[in-house]
Amino acid sequence: MNEYRFERVSERNVTDLLLIYKDAFNKELNILEFKQKQNTKEFGDKYVGFIAYDQNNTPAAFYGVYTCQIEYQGKLFLAAQSGDTMTHSEHTGKGLFTQLALKTYNYCQENGFHLVFGFPNENSFPGFIKRLGWTHFDDITPYLIRVKCIPWIRLKNTFRLPQSIHNRWCRFQLKKLAKGKSFKSSCLLQENAVVNHSSTFFDYKTYSENYLIQLNGVNVWVKFDDTFLFIGDIENCNKADFKKTIQALKKLAFKMGLPHLRFHASSNTWGERLFKKYGVPMEVNYPVGGINFTNTIPLEKLKFTGADNDTF
Repeated sequence: MNEYRFERVSERNVTDLLLIYKDAFNKELNILEFKQKQNTKEFGDKYVGFIAYDQNNTPAAFYGVYTCQIEYQGKLFLAAQSGDTMTHSEHTGKGLFTQLALKTYNYCQENGFHLVFGFPNENSFPGFIKRLGWTHFDDITPYLIRVKCIPWIRLKNTFRLPQSIHNRWCRFQLKKLAKGKSFKSSCLLQENAVVNHSSTFFDYKTYSENYLIQLNGVNVWVKFDDTFLFIGDIENCNKADFKKTIQALKKLAFKMGLPHLRFHASSNTWGERLFKKYGVPMEVNYPVGGINFTNTIPLEKLKFTGADNDTF
């Protein structure tokens, strides 16, 4: 008899993940943010994933995906991004990751999903390939653009300043700017398949702190941390406007005390080509993979920006 039972995650049982998350990552799960991430009903389905419970009804592991829509050849298709994976230390080595993932994929196949894609880290990626039948179809290279400034991180470490000071200052700088409007993925060229960046998608992504701003008439999606002004995506524009927008972003990062602009995009895309010209590639590449249920959308056609990642 199987020592575990599996239950689909729902609003009723989602708080059961608090115990697993705390043990697996040694920090508290923001349950409100997690619920917002799981609320993907506008794209076709919500709470897609399964929790494993042991014989004592204690939550042991979880695997889930986030529903989205893929735009391809002028049509929208139901898909999902592989999301949170967590196993309590008392239940590792029991094959729960594989069992939960396959159960989730079976659910997706039965409910009209065309594919699952994801950006696992270098440690977990081999498991997706070997155990779940994923295909590795691309790599994302992060690009940096240096900004001359007095770095906040140096001030913080030297004077032992609280992070809240910097967060308030950065929010002030961002909120002074013109509010941007939703825009299509910059990768939507040359018959690529992309995550549909509808106004609904932008609204959904507010579970995380990010900002849609407008600089010189160009819409830009950004977020920040101690070191980087992350550019989730830039509205497609001509080279002259792109150059002006980068200069405006550098001025913004200077005011925020952030020494780098950082941009992620799939290979052979509009954004990657331009950032190759103005930026420097980081030494690390991030693998991109997925599993295709219908082959309606070739995986190699999928192209992403940093804003597509559930962590943005």
